[in-house]
Amino acid sequence: IMRWHWLSALVLCAMPCVVWPHSLLRGSEPPANAVIDQPPLQIRLHFSEAVEKGFARIEVKADDQLLNLSASGFQWDASGKKLVIALPAHPPAHQYDVVWSMLAKDGHPSQGRLRFKVKSP
Repeated sequence: IMRWHWLSALVLCAMPCVVWPHSLLRGSEPPANAVIDQPPLQIRLHFSEAVEKGFARIEVKADDQLLNLSASGFQWDASGKKLVIALPAHPPAHQYDVVWSMLAKDGHPSQGRLRFKVKSP
């Protein structure tokens, strides 16, 4: 019987572990890779898990120029999964990049990037 316990433990240790990512970006407005008609006044991010708001870092670039986002421009919903980012006044841009890194409430960090474009006049 002792040999079977050892063999069972060996088989369990040899099995691959599946690690599920946490706090994934589930959607955004504007959507990733979208081409929109007008520059946005705000960006909405929808995450799969609740986020530790104090450990969220978000940068928005408009045509490779970092926008100065104020803390008051970030509004989280009660669930901690949805964020609205109010964009400051800036010259019209053709391409927007949003880079984020988060710590989910479950303690797992994640990061990502999305890009969208504005139609040229």
